[in-house]
Amino acid sequence: MTLLAEIITLERLEELLCDESIDTVHRALWLLLWEGELPVVDLLSLDVCDVRLDQAGAGTVLGKGEQEMALSERAARLVGELAGERETGPLFAVDGRALTWEQAMLAAQQQGHGIHAFRTGGKRQRQSE
Repeated sequence: MTLLAEIITLERLEELLCDESIDTVHRALWLLLWEGELPVVDLLSLDVCDVRLDQAGAGTVLGKGEQEMALSERAARLVGELAGERETGPLFAVDGRALTWEQAMLAAQQQGHGIHAFRTGGKRQRQSE
């Protein structure tokens, strides 16, 4: 059995976000988990039309249930890459299909982390600031 880190540090997050061998869909998900309070399932259920990006590069992701999440410039850039020119369909998509919970968990596990470690690490970081 492989033990997974239950929390991720800012330094480790930075390593992962800079690793371009990791698909953008996973790096964007991890950053949104780090920066916000939306659960994984809510993020995975977002459609491209749930995203509003402004011209300055920052923006807002609209979550289900009227929750809103302000995006950092970096998150907006990654979300913009995910959406591309699409106007409909799942935001987190791989080959045109919605990223599944299992795919998200597996990608995190391959890096030695549980998927919830990103949200927990971000929350802890915000509390310490």
